[in-house]
Amino acid sequence: MVGRMEGGKGEVCVTGAAGFIASWLVKLLLSRGYTVRGTVRDLGEKKTGHLRSLENASENLKLIKADLLDYDAMVAAIEGCQGVFHVASPVPSENATDPELELLRPAVAGTKNVLEAASAAKIRRVVVVSSIVAVDINPKDWPNDKIKDENCWSDRDFCRNQEVYIHYYF
Repeated sequence: MVGRMEGGKGEVCVTGAAGFIASWLVKLLLSRGYTVRGTVRDLGEKKTGHLRSLENASENLKLIKADLLDYDAMVAAIEGCQGVFHVASPVPSENATDPELELLRPAVAGTKNVLEAASAAKIRRVVVVSSIVAVDINPKDWPNDKIKDENCWSDRDFCRNQEVYIHYYF
């Protein structure tokens, strides 16, 4: 999306903007001249100070408090943007008592809200971002020199048996 929108330097939405991956994406987009609407769960300085201090942030970054599970909040954040980078997802807790209820369902419902809001707003392109945990927890001997791709998913049974609840993400 970045390359194709380069000429227009339009406005894009980044969900979960305060997160690790999204923060780097926001930095990249700002450095390339985009205006970024970043959704966050907490507008406090402790959570967003690193974003507000980015080059071009004072002119081109708007942070919006929004919950992925609130469809209307997603519509408000996305409306008028050229594109959406959906990076947000629930953060796993080590004390998750019901990972499906606490992680999987909110992740799916939040993604659905973002996609439906983007569709309603006639957004031309949505990029859904995942992280390495989808392919990294694999006790099988995956060669170190072989690139991890769609053929190397984390082993669900291993994760379940080890109570590594991240397997609920895929």
